[in-house]
Amino acid sequence: MKKLMLPVVLILSFMLCQGQRTRCKDPSEEHLRQKLYRILPESAFLINTEHIPDEKMKKCPKIVNTSSELIQDRSISPWSYRISEDMNRYPREIVEAYCLCKGCVTSKESRMVSEPFYRDVPVLYKSSKCKKSRYIYKLRYIKVAQFCICRFH
Repeated sequence: MKKLMLPVVLILSFMLCQGQRTRCKDPSEEHLRQKLYRILPESAFLINTEHIPDEKMKKCPKIVNTSSELIQDRSISPWSYRISEDMNRYPREIVEAYCLCKGCVTSKESRMVSEPFYRDVPVLYKSSKCKKSRYIYKLRYIKVAQFCICRFH
């Protein structure tokens, strides 16, 4: 009987300790937004939110669309937008550009390639650490494609 009691007591005390441990929660959206603004000046926090992502992925056009109002359609290196989502990052959704073509639309030059132009963007990433029962978020910079350009390969 004594041999059975020790494992039962150990299991029960482990379960009680687990129940007392505070679980870590995500801070509010407002808290994360304010933290990012406190760390950086407002001008540094320029993530494209005015661009509308495609519902379907676009394809490379055969010619430049000169009648479009959108600069990304009129470019010889056309691009569109999609959402990059990461649940461990704030902001969780970031709109990023993607190139529609491998080469450049008006160029017959095979050495011309279309490639994204990146900008470092400040974001907050969730750490595994907890403070006052809230996850701690750390500042990082990630490269986000802003538009596409043509260049010689």
